[in-house]
Amino acid sequence: MLGHRSGQADEGLAKRLSVLIAGGGVGALECALALHKLAGDRVELTLLAPAAEFSYQPMAVLEPFVRRSPRRLELARFATELNIEFVQDTVVAVEADRALLHTGAQRVLPYDALVVAVGARVSGALANVVTVDIPGTYESLRSLIEEVDSGAIRSIAFVAPKPTWPLPVYELALLLREHAREGEIELALSIVTAERRPLAVFGDAVSAALEEILAAAEIQTVLGTEVTQSEDRLVRSDGGEPLDFDRVVALPRLQGPAISGLPANADGFLPVGALGELIGVPRVFAIGDATDFPIKYGAIAAAQADAAAAAIAAAAGAQVAAAPYDGSVHGFLLRGRSLPRLYFSARIAGGVALDSRAGETPTRTPETKIAAQYLGPYLDELWASGARWLTGPWTGDEAGAGAPR
Repeated sequence: MLGHRSGQADEGLAKRLSVLIAGGGVGALECALALHKLAGDRVELTLLAPAAEFSYQPMAVLEPFVRRSPRRLELARFATELNIEFVQDTVVAVEADRALLHTGAQRVLPYDALVVAVGARVSGALANVVTVDIPGTYESLRSLIEEVDSGAIRSIAFVAPKPTWPLPVYELALLLREHAREGEIELALSIVTAERRPLAVFGDAVSAALEEILAAAEIQTVLGTEVTQSEDRLVRSDGGEPLDFDRVVALPRLQGPAISGLPANADGFLPVGALGELIGVPRVFAIGDATDFPIKYGAIAAAQADAAAAAIAAAAGAQVAAAPYDGSVHGFLLRGRSLPRLYFSARIAGGVALDSRAGETPTRTPETKIAAQYLGPYLDELWASGARWLTGPWTGDEAGAGAPR
C-alpha cells in the first residue's frame, strides 16, 4: 500500500498524496492527466522534467519529407493549467527507504508516490554514419535527402542495432522510397537488423504483412545480424559478406536509465509489474521506455501510465478500480504520405506476441493523434482550438498523414 511519508497510510482523505512524476514525455503527461481526472484534489502533483517542452514525436519520421519541425508543448503552461508544480531538472538518484529523489541541480524532492517516466538513454550504434535523433529527425536527415535529390548517392542502408526500437527504420526506408519514386530517382535501399523477421516482436502476422510491403517497395532486408564498421564497409556478425553502401543511416542503441538507488536489469531498464509498480520498491512506479517491457512505444507508455495512475488514485482514496496493463499493443506503420498505413495489434506476454494482427483497418477506435486515453483528446482539443502556446506549425493533415499514434 502507498501511504504518506508520515507513515499514516490510512489518512488518504485527510491529507493530499504527494505524487512526483519524473519525465516529460507521453507517459509522464498521460499520468499527470489521468491523476488529475481520477484523483482530483486527493493528490498534489509535481512534474520534474529535463526540458522545457514536450516534443510531439509520433510522426517525427515525416519531418524530413515535409520540411517541418515538430509541434511542441510548453510544460510550464501545461502544469499551470492542471495546477501542477513544474520543476525543470534531471533525476540523479532515489532514496527509496526515505522516499526522496535527488536531482542534478542538487534538489531533494520528497514524495508519497514516485512515477519514473524518464525514458531510455541513447547512444550511437556506429561511428561516421547518420544517426537518427528521433526528436530531431528533420535535422538528422535533411542533408541526406538533399544528396538523394541531387543524385550524389545511389544506395543507402538503414541499420537497426540491438537493443533499439526498430519501427522507425522501416518507416524511414519506405518514406524515402516513396520520395525517390516521386522524383524518378534510382536509389537502392536496404535494411539491416538484428531481428529474425521485420518487427518480429509483434508476431508473425505483422512480420508477414511488412515483408510484402518491403518487397513491393523493392527494399532489401538483411536479417538476424548486427554490423560493425570497417573503413567504408559494414561487417556482419553472422560472418556473411561485408556490405557496401554510399550512406548508412542508423538508429541509436537504447539503454535503460540505470537510476542510482533503483533496481535495474543488465541493460539498465527498470523491472515493473502490471500496475506499473517497480518490483521490490514500495511507492515507486515506472512507465514507458525506462521499463523492461520489450517494446518501446508511446501507446504502451500511456497504457502503463493509466495503470499506475489508477493504483495511485485508489491509494489516495478515490473510488477507482485497478486497471493492470495486459500487454496489448495497437499501432500503425507509415508506408508513405499517400499510401494506406499498416495497422497492427498484438498482446505481449512473457516476451512473446500473441493474437498478432495486421491490415489497413485501425485495430482500435477512436483513433487519436496519440493513442492515449487522456493525452490524445487533450492534444486534439488544443490543436483544434489553435492555442497560441503550442509552438511549431506541423500538423498530420498538412503532411497527408492523418492521425498519428
